[in-house]
Amino acid sequence: MRRLYTAGNQPGRKARPFLHELPVTAALCYTDKGEKIIRRGWAKKEMKFTVEEFLKTENLGKMTLICGESGLRKEIKGATIIEAPDIVKFINGGELLLTGLYAFNSCTIEEFKFYISELEKKNVSGLILKKRKLVEGVESKIVLLREYAENFGIPLIEVSFEVSFQTIMSLVMERLFNEEVTKLKYYKTTHDNFMALSLSNSYKKNPVGDILDMLNKLIRNPIALYNQDMSCYAATGSEEYEFELSPKAAEFDPGIFSNYEYTRQEGEYPCYVVRMNLNVGIQMYLVITEKYDKFNMMDCIAVENAIVALQYEFSRKFAVSKLEKKYQHDLLNNILNGKVTSADELKKNASLLGMDPNGHYRVIVFGVTYEGSTQKKMNEKLQQINWLEDVVRQRLTDVKVHTDMDKVVAIKTANPNRTQAEYRKDLKEMWSKVQAGMAQHNKKLVVKAGAGKIVEGIMQLEGSYKEAADAFSFIDIAADISYEGNAYIMMFSDLGIFKLLCQVDDPALLMEYVPESLQKLFNYKKPQQEDLIITLKTYLNYNQNLSKTAQDLYVHYKTAAYRIGKIAKITGIDFDNANERLAVRIGLVVYRMIENYNKK
Repeated sequence: MRRLYTAGNQPGRKARPFLHELPVTAALCYTDKGEKIIRRGWAKKEMKFTVEEFLKTENLGKMTLICGESGLRKEIKGATIIEAPDIVKFINGGELLLTGLYAFNSCTIEEFKFYISELEKKNVSGLILKKRKLVEGVESKIVLLREYAENFGIPLIEVSFEVSFQTIMSLVMERLFNEEVTKLKYYKTTHDNFMALSLSNSYKKNPVGDILDMLNKLIRNPIALYNQDMSCYAATGSEEYEFELSPKAAEFDPGIFSNYEYTRQEGEYPCYVVRMNLNVGIQMYLVITEKYDKFNMMDCIAVENAIVALQYEFSRKFAVSKLEKKYQHDLLNNILNGKVTSADELKKNASLLGMDPNGHYRVIVFGVTYEGSTQKKMNEKLQQINWLEDVVRQRLTDVKVHTDMDKVVAIKTANPNRTQAEYRKDLKEMWSKVQAGMAQHNKKLVVKAGAGKIVEGIMQLEGSYKEAADAFSFIDIAADISYEGNAYIMMFSDLGIFKLLCQVDDPALLMEYVPESLQKLFNYKKPQQEDLIITLKTYLNYNQNLSKTAQDLYVHYKTAAYRIGKIAKITGIDFDNANERLAVRIGLVVYRMIENYNKK
């Protein structure tokens, strides 16, 4: 290799070669007098790397030449993995094609014949085959592949399933180029393979999984992709891998320039974690488990190109998702607000949303508050709603999600045969999942939810939505209604008689349901007013038991008795009258409703 050095003759500096210089040969020759000399000249490739030479490679285990002996002298100019049926578009000619036929798993025999006919147009040097019994119609496809190889003199070679494609590609590259160029060539080869996979139209059923599977074939180790919540997003193999980031993980040098952070942590098998911030604002973790082969620098090159392919795919998914969400948002908004009046339009909207127009549904309205303080920054509130929407989408099943200003609306499929108690249990479980998801963003975020009734047909969703919104609006007074302390989820049906009052949106009319005696207490404009109101609620909740009232309020018994006497004096309430006590209870709740309306 002819090299130019940056250090020159400067002492103490290590010379670094420029890789782009032209190669030369160096030959040991002798003069007529027997003196040794070095004769240098421009390199000439005296011997091509052929398929026949490849078959003589010792460290690839047993290789069987199935057919195509006439093509053994074909020159190998590169290696490409067939990871998508239309990979032929990206072949230049002279490649050694590697395949397990899994890319053709879903192809019919006719489709497979078409791909082979397309392959005939390319002058490939050979085919490396690893048989997989899981491939549909594998034996018939191998017969067709053999016919093609025999007809066109293409060596068809079977290798052991344990031999990784990366090993084959590395050996081919090492034979063709020197060490530095091998890395560059391997980078370009893996880049081309991943880009061909990304641009292919035939792999879109599970694109992220296909990218991970291709990486798995290259590095021969289990791979899993985790989101920022450390939930497994995708993995090679059929099972999901459980993984937890270790605080003892050490930095790992991949040996190449990288924009990503590599760490290594110990376990049953060493794990290499690549933290990456994708270009759509998502942080994810790529985890490689060193179970079979040693993780090395060549693997890191493959990982870097896999990440580029993942970035492309997530960008595509993000753009499509934005369009779908915007379209679905408009459709759901019209349905929930009763703007769809035509049966044909309703049926069309249901079809576009993937909903059964005659199915059973329940609407749940979610909101979030910041515990301990009132936030005034609009961007913080918007961020919280975006988090809430993502959590509801990820953690709840069978839901359609719609964002309405500062609330997230979930339309959940429902079983009308379940009991009310079972529904309450289900709703609490849903709330717990959403709350846990929001706590991962910020532990001070508290989720609240209101649920409407079950309706049959999406035309009736407007009614369930209104009930859910009303229940959500009065979630803060749920404790006054149920007498069970603070609540974070409220079913509209649990509002009881207060369902009627929810229909009244005029505070002046609501005030008519507050007894005059209680109005006097709320009009008592002195510092003790709040203590007196709390004491009255507690006293009624404990069935006028002064001892329990004092204990609950952490005050002396005489203080509680004094306050009750003060209340009786201000209001004139007759605590011995059951009807009046009931009216006062209702009045306390109604006054909270009035406060909510005034806040709005």
